[in-house]
Amino acid sequence: MKVVDVTYALYCVTFATGMLFFIRFDARRRPLRRRLIGVHLVMAVVTFIMMTSILAVGGWSSSLPTPPKNPKQSTMWDYDRQHRAEYQAHNHSSLP
Repeated sequence: MKVVDVTYALYCVTFATGMLFFIRFDARRRPLRRRLIGVHLVMAVVTFIMMTSILAVGGWSSSLPTPPKNPKQSTMWDYDRQHRAEYQAHNHSSLP
């Protein structure tokens, strides 16, 4: 089972229990146990965290650039070469 499936199932259970609690409390005016409200709130928080993490991972994976096959193609390689060239130029120009 995938994480997406588990998250969707947890979302459905959380929604169903929330609707059940709403009908029981509002329509019938019966008080709810604190334990049931606590379980529902924990399920809602876990569902929110799981859905947010799925959306975040899905959003970042497509926008990441492909990793370079050769280290000479990376940006840090260019920065390192520029830094070394500037360092050598500075050291040679300050010599008498």
